Amino acid sequence: MAASWQQLAAPYGQPTSVDLVRHQTFNTTAVAGVKRSSDAVQLPAQQSRYEQRPPRLQASRIVSKPLNGARDPTHPIEVPIPATPGPSQNPLLSLRHPRYSLPTQLVDNFEALGVRSIYPWQSACLLGKGLLTGEQNLVYTAPTGGGKSLVADVLLLKRVIENPTKKAILVLPYVALVQEKTRWLRLLADGVSKAVEEAIEGPPLPTWRRSSTTVRVAGFFGGSRSNINWSDCDVAVCTIEKANSLVNSAIEEGKHGDIGVVVLDELHMINDEHRGYLMELLATKLMALESQGSKVQMVGMSATLPNPQLLAQWLKAKFYIAKYRPIPIEEHLVYENAIYPTANAKEFFRTASQLTAKDEISTPRPQPQRTVEKSSHQDLENPMANAVVALAVDTAITGHGALVFCSSRMGSEQTAQLISDALPTGHVDQETLEKRQDLLASLRALPGGFEPTFSRTLPCGVGFHHAGLTTEERELVAEAYDTGILKVMVATCSLAAGINLPARRVILNGARMGRDLVGPAMLRQMRGRAGRKGKDEFGETYLCCQKKDLEAVAELLEAELPPVESCLTPEKRGITRALLEIVGTRMAASRGSVDDYVHSSLLWHTMDRVLVLEMVEKAICDLLGKDLIQKGQHEDCFEPTKLGVAVVASGLSPEDGIFVHSELQRALQSFVMDGEMHIFYLFTPVQTTGLAEIAWLTFRDQLEDVDDSGMRALRLIGIDPAFVNRLVNSGSILKENTAEEIRLARVYRRAYSAFQLRDLCNEMPVHEISLKYSVPRGQVQNLAQSCHGFAAGMIKFCERMGWGMLGAVLEHMLDRLRAGARADLLEMAQVVFVKSRMARIFWENGFKSIRALSEADPEILVPIMAQAQARKMKLTGEATAKFKEKLLDKAKVIVSSANRLWVKQQMVEWEEE
Repeated sequence: MAASWQQLAAPYGQPTSVDLVRHQTFNTTAVAGVKRSSDAVQLPAQQSRYEQRPPRLQASRIVSKPLNGARDPTHPIEVPIPATPGPSQNPLLSLRHPRYSLPTQLVDNFEALGVRSIYPWQSACLLGKGLLTGEQNLVYTAPTGGGKSLVADVLLLKRVIENPTKKAILVLPYVALVQEKTRWLRLLADGVSKAVEEAIEGPPLPTWRRSSTTVRVAGFFGGSRSNINWSDCDVAVCTIEKANSLVNSAIEEGKHGDIGVVVLDELHMINDEHRGYLMELLATKLMALESQGSKVQMVGMSATLPNPQLLAQWLKAKFYIAKYRPIPIEEHLVYENAIYPTANAKEFFRTASQLTAKDEISTPRPQPQRTVEKSSHQDLENPMANAVVALAVDTAITGHGALVFCSSRMGSEQTAQLISDALPTGHVDQETLEKRQDLLASLRALPGGFEPTFSRTLPCGVGFHHAGLTTEERELVAEAYDTGILKVMVATCSLAAGINLPARRVILNGARMGRDLVGPAMLRQMRGRAGRKGKDEFGETYLCCQKKDLEAVAELLEAELPPVESCLTPEKRGITRALLEIVGTRMAASRGSVDDYVHSSLLWHTMDRVLVLEMVEKAICDLLGKDLIQKGQHEDCFEPTKLGVAVVASGLSPEDGIFVHSELQRALQSFVMDGEMHIFYLFTPVQTTGLAEIAWLTFRDQLEDVDDSGMRALRLIGIDPAFVNRLVNSGSILKENTAEEIRLARVYRRAYSAFQLRDLCNEMPVHEISLKYSVPRGQVQNLAQSCHGFAAGMIKFCERMGWGMLGAVLEHMLDRLRAGARADLLEMAQVVFVKSRMARIFWENGFKSIRALSEADPEILVPIMAQAQARKMKLTGEATAKFKEKLLDKAKVIVSSANRLWVKQQMVEWEEE
């Protein structure tokens, strides 16, 4: 019989849909490697393969004081929770019910992924009149974890299955979500066919005589290269920017009638004037085109939508508000080592007010439900740190998952180290310890570098997640947490919105993002991660506060979410871009058609209409003055200029488009062709908000190191070495008060990032660039990713302006940017895992072509691949063996990928002969 500690760590509950998705099998050896049997390893008697060490710190005990019948959290929940009814009680809770008319294969796929029944609210929502047939639009809101995505999945897939000529667009805010959702929908659509009727006269052919095609799903985001083009796919999963670009192209080409359904996830982001407002532009264009007989079903959803009625009115939709959560949540306030139950925001506010009251005699102090014993250890003297560590350790040792949110990257790493120092490994079984060592080996085998702190935290079951890590690191650690290998995940607030990782216990280490308090929507998203459907019977949230924040956080919890409003107002300048896009795509050519568009906007429903028309007139004059549009043959007609068409095609705002045009014109007049610096500058995004802050001493060092052609290029774009030297010596910063100062600051930030791009394309490893420019490795990766999309936009800009030669040069350099390598390695870089430094190492060791790699012995590639690692690691024993296993697994994938590419090349050559 297993020991008690082994029982605690045993797998629990049913696997989630994400578990199942991530454990699909493929025809190649898994990157995780093949674990050797314990019989194959000789161990000394009574000695574990991995040391199960005592903790360095002692986590404080949590002392329970149940009051007034409150539940003792150390014991299983006593109050029975009403079970969610199933298909046996209500047949409509099965997707197999005839009312849904879903293909059998699709329902089979849902069930294979863990969706064997749906919730009552999902059934009621789906069966609303006209929704399943695509005749009615829908706006709905449901709590995080309440199953809102399933409704959209059913509507989206049903639409393209039943209408083979129609396409679906799913809009998501982040690249990580696009990639995750693309994988999910591909599994749902696997083997699902669309019936295509033959174009013949007479009655429809029977099903067996119809030709059928499989539903195809593709992900689209900036700079991505999908194997399926927009014209070849049925479901396009897109970022906000990419979705708007696809709709613009469809309108310009007259193919907007092919769009059957558009799903807008995180609809509340329409409030965001930087990115989210593009959803309003996209939806308004499609709504305005309905008068031309182009009906598109619009579906909008969000977990934090305070005014769904208004948005439903705008989209001519039904609205549905669901408050159901499949897992009950218990909420708590943690203050000065005391834990107070707070069933709702009002109770939290009352408790916080009592705790901060100056007159303690007239204001009774609330009684805590539990207390956290004070710690004598110096690292845990702070009550917040002490409580966070105690709560996290308490969760992990009982076999459940804890998700800790911190305000900064550094804070998340430090908190993860504290928790790991206090978390003993003696309660963990050998199989889990081996999987953690496997995870470490996978991280060490990454070519983009390895965060050394992982070596300290992961063996204890603690991971951390923030934007400073590389994409590969974040994915590996997130997957390990989701599958239970790690028990604690410490993350920055961005994780709450960027990826789906629920937990039994969510612990907020304060409520700040950097120095500022988080907004009410972000706070709800973080707390909404509590509760793991299929793994936990309930969830818990603990908001740990310090005295100076207590009242502010209480007000934040009590505050209503700000209503979603249009970003086309004058102060947000969205109306200018909106009008340029409809004229640039030739959707509108007269003042009357412009007004039709404006009448379909959210702005028309939220602002005085006389003021709206005045805004439109002013925006038209602004576009005319900037030569982005021009008068047509008639006074009341408009048409885009060549510049206006180029700006719309490249996905830029009018302001950014004009700046890019001026930069490219200067390049055409004096393009520095005998070096690369000029073109790397042109590749750097003009939106400088995500670029690294300039380290002026490093900037000066780079200026001193560039060759003559590089210096000519930098002087041409406006860089003054003397100005940089003055900033270094004086310690000053860039002024950004006037329009000219703002323009100049943009030039210097782009130039600083262009140095990083240059190094990336010249095969400098990401970790070296990170050290050189004092930028986190994840931010270097993000720069490269954003440059992919921006560079693709610049190529379109040049094509529309008729600058073919410049476009060709940019196209070549875009290939280099994607490969992270010089021109001689572009062919090799097509192989999976062979990028940048890895490609050069293979080249230097005699593998100079795809054919050479396809014929290689994976065993021979392992020591060569080890040379490409970011830093030399001193590994011994089992760690060395696991590291080599991971490299061997990758080598097998590389050989397999090279073989497929080589076969494809041969087939092309045979066809050309």
